[in-house]
Amino acid sequence: MRRLRELVAVAALVAAAVLAPAQPASAGLNNPARGATVKVIEGVHLRTGPGTSYSSIVVVPVGHTATVLSPTPSNSFYQVNYQGSAGWTHGSYWNAVPGLVVNGYRISADEEKWVRWIAANTVPRLTGTRPTRLVNASRATWWSLKEGVLEIDNVHPYSHCSRHIGPLELCPSGQAWQVGIAGVQVPNWSLSENEALALQLYPGWTVRQVLAHTASYSGYSSSTSVHDAVVNSTGNLRNSWLLRNHGVGFTQVTKDVTRECVSGSLYWCYGTGWLESQLYAPNKPTALRVIGELNAILDGIAP
Repeated sequence: MRRLRELVAVAALVAAAVLAPAQPASAGLNNPARGATVKVIEGVHLRTGPGTSYSSIVVVPVGHTATVLSPTPSNSFYQVNYQGSAGWTHGSYWNAVPGLVVNGYRISADEEKWVRWIAANTVPRLTGTRPTRLVNASRATWWSLKEGVLEIDNVHPYSHCSRHIGPLELCPSGQAWQVGIAGVQVPNWSLSENEALALQLYPGWTVRQVLAHTASYSGYSSSTSVHDAVVNSTGNLRNSWLLRNHGVGFTQVTKDVTRECVSGSLYWCYGTGWLESQLYAPNKPTALRVIGELNAILDGIAP
């Protein structure tokens, strides 16, 4: 699944300037918005209810972040999601921090744009209960984040083998081929599997309609030749564009990530070969923690 990427000399500068550790925006919580990022200033219990009489779910270590679920306090306690666990915590132990924070770093503007897009569009599109959709979306988002896919300005038509290629180009047979906002590998999934999944995710639609929809939100309107080529595509090109659909791509890459990186520990899941992997997947414990943080973020901002 690993995407071949070239490191650039300015990576360290980008890390220092854009991905600096998040700093508090204010002291204590005062009317935080739903979905706001908060950082704990000393170790505190996350509890099952709004008070110290409720049992502890987990102790949140100093410096860790959570996402506000309910901006309305009860007995000065706020409901937050910490790494996938929702509970209540006293507002005086937390500071608000700007942006979206993952593994202690504020993600870039493009990454935040796409995480918010995923929350608004992909989480509702997936199948299952809301908790199941959050688990699956957080695993897929972790993959695309650590692969560097979410730093692309327009990620939907993204296509890469040994280099970035155009929307209608094909990768050579047998070569890794990563596409779309999910950063999913085309060779991992057959056309018949993806066509069936598209019909499941879009009840009442045809596969051609799903392809037309995907081309349109990727920036190719119905009046363009690329749109027509996508809708009328066959074989590997058709398969790649079905996987560029956010619902299809996220559903399939979640299966890969769960099997290879969550249940398993395959070598391409973790490492320090490029900046995003250093930050979000240097090893399995960090990767799993980041997945939990993304679960919390999506829980706070998804419908």
